[in-house]
Amino acid sequence: MVRPRRRRGLTTVAALALLVVLGLIASTLVSLSATYHARSRARERALQSEALADAGVDRAFARLAADPDYKGERWEVSAAALGLPNADGPAAVVTIAVAVEDGTRTLRVQADYPVVTERRVRSSRRVALSEKP
Repeated sequence: MVRPRRRRGLTTVAALALLVVLGLIASTLVSLSATYHARSRARERALQSEALADAGVDRAFARLAADPDYKGERWEVSAAALGLPNADGPAAVVTIAVAVEDGTRTLRVQADYPVVTERRVRSSRRVALSEKP
């Protein structure tokens, strides 16, 4: 009677190859997850910056309605106002300027969020205003 040959070495090599493949798949999934998370955070910052620029326009219109000679301001938005954990200094800065450009009063708004330079997103708005009432 012929005995079956033992293939322990082949089984070990196959198991190791399978582990390597599974490791590569896992590392790819972790890398993709980190990339998607970073993109999501960047998109969140961009949307917040856009909303702050729009809020700056609304704020300027309200100030102009109260004072036609309003020239602008630097609006520092706190972390608490944005629903974020408290931090030192402002979470965002919105710069509002009303000036005459090419004979037309123009409102310029620039929003920087967050203030930290390496992650900052800047959004701006420019609105032509009618003459003073």
